[in-house]
Amino acid sequence: MLQTAKEMLMSRTLRVLTIFMVGFPLLHPLLSALVFQLPLKGVVSIALSPLYYLASIFWIMSGIGLRAFHHWAWYTFVIAQVLASYFNALILVNHSDSEFKGFSFILVMAIQYFLLRLVSREIRVPYLFPKINWWESGIAGIHHLPVELTPTQSGVPASKGQLLDLNPRGCFIKSPHDFRLHDPIQVRINAYGQDLTLSGKVVWNAKSTVTHPKGIGVQFGEIQRPLKRKVRVLIKYFNQQKGSSNGNAVIPS
Repeated sequence: MLQTAKEMLMSRTLRVLTIFMVGFPLLHPLLSALVFQLPLKGVVSIALSPLYYLASIFWIMSGIGLRAFHHWAWYTFVIAQVLASYFNALILVNHSDSEFKGFSFILVMAIQYFLLRLVSREIRVPYLFPKINWWESGIAGIHHLPVELTPTQSGVPASKGQLLDLNPRGCFIKSPHDFRLHDPIQVRINAYGQDLTLSGKVVWNAKSTVTHPKGIGVQFGEIQRPLKRKVRVLIKYFNQQKGSSNGNAVIPS
């Protein structure tokens, strides 16, 4: 059975992370006082700093945006990380009583890098940030792995598409047709000795741009273990052939 749109779009990991992001204005002074060994005067200085409020705005925007899977949330999150790093450096230099300032800063930077990788893994996926080569966006005649799309509720007939990016969580499919967001859809892929039908939901209608061709992002529902193994085999061959195609057609064998 397919999950609801809200359940599919928000993993438990990302849900917890966004709570911390929205709570940045309260958490940051407390954690800074603990890790950087700040006196009360240093904590008050944080609360009075314009940079603290600017960073808080970007962290809150990132938390709200990531919960709704808005594309701009990734960029506000990166800006929030940069602001937090600069602000932490200022706090250490001007207010910290710690004898291990360098170690404290490295520790905090390591935590921020871990968060960056974690959020990147959660949001930079084929259905939201597909890895598409430059020649795949606008050159006519470039064909990739053919797939069949079948909406399961809207009564729209099956149509053809071209698979451009794929992993076990979802895919991006080049298609001239428009689909309604959150509509259940089935994606049939017959290639490399694998005949798979994957169920998911439409989570992105991409318009034709310089970096992305017109198409849809599909987030898969829960995939059973036997089918998941077949998907991984398909991904392996698809990525190998796509990587060596250099703009030529990806022909399933």
